[in-house]
Amino acid sequence: MQMDNIRSMLCRTLLWVLALGSAVQAQRGRVPTVNPPPGPQTQKPVMLNMHVEEERITADIADCPLQTALLELAERTGIIFEVRGQENPLVSVHLNRVPLQEAIQRIASSSNIMFFYGQGPAAQEHITLVRVFPRTNPIPQPSIVYLGTGTVTKSNEDIETPEQALKALQEGSTVEAREKAIDVLVNNSSDAAIHALVHCMSDPGPEVRMAAIEGLAALGARAALPGILKSLKDAHPGVRQSATTAVALLGNSQNIKDLKPLTADKDAGVAAAAELAIRKLSVVEKK
Repeated sequence: MQMDNIRSMLCRTLLWVLALGSAVQAQRGRVPTVNPPPGPQTQKPVMLNMHVEEERITADIADCPLQTALLELAERTGIIFEVRGQENPLVSVHLNRVPLQEAIQRIASSSNIMFFYGQGPAAQEHITLVRVFPRTNPIPQPSIVYLGTGTVTKSNEDIETPEQALKALQEGSTVEAREKAIDVLVNNSSDAAIHALVHCMSDPGPEVRMAAIEGLAALGARAALPGILKSLKDAHPGVRQSATTAVALLGNSQNIKDLKPLTADKDAGVAAAAELAIRKLSVVEKK
């Protein structure tokens, strides 16, 4: 996501103003849905585009580790994949509205596959677990990896234009979709985009609130500062930290009093960010 690039830009701006030799590393953490083991599957795929509609798969996959492709499918279908950690070949395949079972067989064409079924909401059987294992002789005591949680965690919404982004935010889409919508709006940099991001600062998802605050800071939206100041008291430490950095970029020395309570924050990352922000605003005041 481009918000990661924006976040890095904000940090570099603070460090440049202060001319410090060292930086406080206080990054917010997001717990991923699945934690696959380290190995080839963590490499960035050359291509992995996937869309799921009515249990039919459309995908363009090129030189992508098998486990990465299966994890993407797991997050979009709710299927759990059981794989051997040692087996993770690169796969390339093009699918155009292919039935789910056939799509899995084509993605994992070099492996043996077993399908397990359960009843869905409409009392119809659907795939719940897929066991993928190599066709070669079994590896002694192979490591078993489970990809997916059994629930859909990624949507298939296409958000590429400001209009689609605003619609996604208005319709209360998934957290992932709302974050992507914020990315699009930050790149759009319009009054409507800023207004939407201000509204997102009260979103129920802390990830969305953080993305909105960081987006407003990247856009230099000083009119949003009052709302950002309120976020300094947010229950989520990641939101408080994002708000602290935004105040340092959008505020002035008068906001030092707003930041001082956070220097004693129970979250070390927030406290460090507050110290850095206060020093930045103090330097600006002296100039």
